[in-house]
Amino acid sequence: MRRKHVVAQTVSLFAVAAALAGCTVDGNAVNDSDPAANAVVDVKSLDTGKYPTEPRKPFGEATGDEVVTYDAQRMAQYIVAPFEIDADLTNMGLPMQVLYSTTNVRAVVGDDVANVKANDAILYGYVVSASTPDETIRAGTKRELNNFVTRYITPADATAAANQMADAYLKRPKATTVRVDGMSGSRVISVPGNTNGTTALVSITAHNTYVLFTYYQTTDAQKDQLQPAIKKAVDLQTALIDQFPATPTKAEREARNQPKKQLIMDQNHILIYALPYTDQEIKDAKVKTPNPGNVRAVYGPRSMSFFSSDPPADFRLLNEVGSTANAMDRATVYRAKTPEGAKKIMDTFENSNRARGMKPVPAPPNLPAARCLSEVTQNVTGYWCEVSYGRYVAELVGTDPKDVYQQTSAQYVIFTKADQKAN
Repeated sequence: MRRKHVVAQTVSLFAVAAALAGCTVDGNAVNDSDPAANAVVDVKSLDTGKYPTEPRKPFGEATGDEVVTYDAQRMAQYIVAPFEIDADLTNMGLPMQVLYSTTNVRAVVGDDVANVKANDAILYGYVVSASTPDETIRAGTKRELNNFVTRYITPADATAAANQMADAYLKRPKATTVRVDGMSGSRVISVPGNTNGTTALVSITAHNTYVLFTYYQTTDAQKDQLQPAIKKAVDLQTALIDQFPATPTKAEREARNQPKKQLIMDQNHILIYALPYTDQEIKDAKVKTPNPGNVRAVYGPRSMSFFSSDPPADFRLLNEVGSTANAMDRATVYRAKTPEGAKKIMDTFENSNRARGMKPVPAPPNLPAARCLSEVTQNVTGYWCEVSYGRYVAELVGTDPKDVYQQTSAQYVIFTKADQKAN
C-alpha cells in the first residue's frame, strides 16, 4: 500500500493487485486487451521455492497471550490517524505498534511517566506516530504527533494512570499545566519540544477503561495550532474508541452477567490466505516491519493507512472499494468487494510507486498476472511485486529478486484456492 520502502529489515511500501487487471510483460504495464493480461496461468510451471502454496487452516479461538495481541491489533482500527487531527501529518513513523505493557509505553513517554504504579494494570494499547513531510523541516514548519490509547482492567485504574502520568510529566523541567476550553476532563501539559525552538502539548484523558494520550509538537512560530489540535484529537479519539468492540475481561463479564464469548481470530477469513511468516521468524523478529506485533494481523482501512506513504489517499481508497479487512503477514493481502475494486487498488498503487521513482522489472516467470518494480535505497536494491486473483490482491517485498518472485508465485497459488465469496 505504497508504504515507505526501506529495504533493510524495515522494508515497507504496501501496494495491492487485482484480478483481471492490467499486468506486466517484462516489467511493462499492459492493459486488459493485451492477451498477457488474461493469460491462463499454469500453476505447475511456477517456481514457489520453499514457500507454502495452501491456505492456512482457520486460526480458531485466541488463547493465552494471543488474546492481548489480537485485541490490540483490532484496537488499531479505532486509533485516530494523525492526518485526521492535522491534515499535514502524512509522514508516518515510529513508534507504531502494539503496546503490551509499560515496557512499550516507555518508548513513547519515557521511563518516569511510563513507570507510574497504576500502569501495572495496563492490558494493552496501540500507538501511532507521524510528522509533516521532510521538506517542512527546511521551511521551518515541521510538526509531529504521537497518539495512543491504553486499556486498563477497571475505570478506576485508567483514572489513576492518567493522573499519575500527568503528575509525572509536571515534575519535568519547564512543564506547566494548561487550561484548554472544552477539555475539563483532560490533563493538558505544556512541555519543551525535543529540539530547540519547539513546544509541545501533552493531553492525557481517562475515558472509561481507557487512557487517551496525545503528544503534539510544533515550532514556536506555530504554537497557535497546539490547543485546537489537541482538543480535536481528544474529541475524535473519545468518539472512536467508544466504537471498539473490546473483548470483555472476566471482571467485566461477571459485572454484566455475561457468559464467556470465544474470541475468534481472523474473523473475516483473510489472514489464512496471506503467505505467512513462520512462528520462529516472528519470535526472532525476522520480519519486514520494525515490530513483529504488527504482523500476523488483520487491519481495517484506517489502521492500514498507518503503514502508508500516502495515508489519507489510501484510507479513502480502501473504504471506497470495500477492502475493510486486510491481512498483514509475509504478504499483505487485500480483498475488495469486486474484482473491479481490486483492479482500482492495483492500478492506483502501481502508478503511485512509479511516480515516486520505482522502476519496472520483469514479472516472475510464467506469472503474467504479477507486476514488479524496484528501487535503490542506501545502495541496496529492493524489489516489490503485486499479484492478483479474483477479489484478492497482495504485495510482496524483499532484497533478493528470486526470493520475491518465489513468494509472489506461492501467493498466487494460494489465491487460486481462496474463497471468493468470503467476507
